[in-house]
Amino acid sequence: MRSRAAEIDPTMDRAATNVIAAFDAAEKAGLPLARCYRAGVEAWQGAHPNHRPEYAAIKAVAVILAAKVSLRVEG
Repeated sequence: MRSRAAEIDPTMDRAATNVIAAFDAAEKAGLPLARCYRAGVEAWQGAHPNHRPEYAAIKAVAVILAAKVSLRVEG
């Protein structure tokens, strides 16, 4: 049975590691940013072939942003 957390938080999904690796590889290869994101989406679709492309893009981008962006709270 799947964890409810994996359904809510895409970073906990089994595809997350592959999404980040695909994005990083594309970035390291010097590809344009849009292609780097596309690589992440393709990795998500590889793990979840039943997901619609739009849904896969939302989940993959959420994973990438969570890995790449950190917020700093000053105070």
